[in-house]
Amino acid sequence: MGGASGTKTGSTYTIDLESGNSFNLILNANCTFTFSNPPASGTVGKFILALKQDPTGSRTVTWPSSVKWPAGTAPTLTTTAYRYDVLQFSTYDGGTTWF
Repeated sequence: MGGASGTKTGSTYTIDLESGNSFNLILNANCTFTFSNPPASGTVGKFILALKQDPTGSRTVTWPSSVKWPAGTAPTLTTTAYRYDVLQFSTYDGGTTWF
């Protein structure tokens, strides 16, 4: 498992898959994510990301261009203070594409 638990994101945050596959993060600013250290191509890798809005709420997220969303549209995240969104990402090509 591993990952990050209760960590504040700041304006940028790198999801490092060498540290685990479960991340519980607090959005305390509008945040741009990057994903690093995925498994090798041909090996399925996945992680779970729980995002909690801080007391201010209305924080937004920018995803890496390698993330391919259903119908090409990222989900609308909850912007209410203290609320969570939980997302799961997977790759099979060394992180070139995330679903």
